[in-house]
Amino acid sequence: MKAELLYGHRPAADWREVTARLDISLTEDLTLENLQVHYALFEVPMEAALECLPASLHPAIPAHLGVTFWRCDGGPLGAFECAWLGLACRTGIKPRHLIHAAYVTRADVGEWLQRRYGFNYEVADVHYRENYDRLQGRIVQNGRTLLDTVTTHMQPVVGAGAAVKYSPALNPARVGDQPMMVQMEAGYSFKRVIRGTPQLLTFDAAGLGDARITPKYPMSGTHALVDATLHAPRFTADFVVPAEQGGAKKIAR
Repeated sequence: MKAELLYGHRPAADWREVTARLDISLTEDLTLENLQVHYALFEVPMEAALECLPASLHPAIPAHLGVTFWRCDGGPLGAFECAWLGLACRTGIKPRHLIHAAYVTRADVGEWLQRRYGFNYEVADVHYRENYDRLQGRIVQNGRTLLDTVTTHMQPVVGAGAAVKYSPALNPARVGDQPMMVQMEAGYSFKRVIRGTPQLLTFDAAGLGDARITPKYPMSGTHALVDATLHAPRFTADFVVPAEQGGAKKIAR
């Protein structure tokens, strides 16, 4: 009996009004030294994942949401903090996160990340800190707390495996005149890693872009100190045609 593949159910028409525009002329690598990265995963109902993913993407099993915080204290972009949320998915066999909400403390950094990778950032108070007994990440916009999360019971990750696998972000963006999904490209050199159990204190699903996506169970939470090298995006993915049928293509420059 042949196994049936799962695909998203969200119609292609939902993506026609994508406004973020990719600037393919931005090709130079950019390195952010001593970047602090918080990465937390939470299970969500499979029905919600299928409703929110386009027909070209497979849902992750179990279906889950990724929450990522970056705290950068300096470097070529200056000091900033940002966060994004995305549904775990696969293009072919490769794990990704389809981003549906993103926030940054500085508008100019958000504009650069939009032109570089298609992130549709909104300005907000993004606050991420490592404390002695917890990791704390918060997003507040116009006085409204959209997300407040903590990770506790932390343990260091040491040895040759002291790394975190970050699934690359996929952002809906226009490449030329075509709405596509753009894959973020980045490499990480890990200096320190800890992991623990995440917990959501506040999660405003509607305020964060989609009331259907409500986390149910914590999976894992990590903190890492890294040097991150941001590369120019190389690939796009179609909203309808799966990668295994030719929907993933290299960006022509």
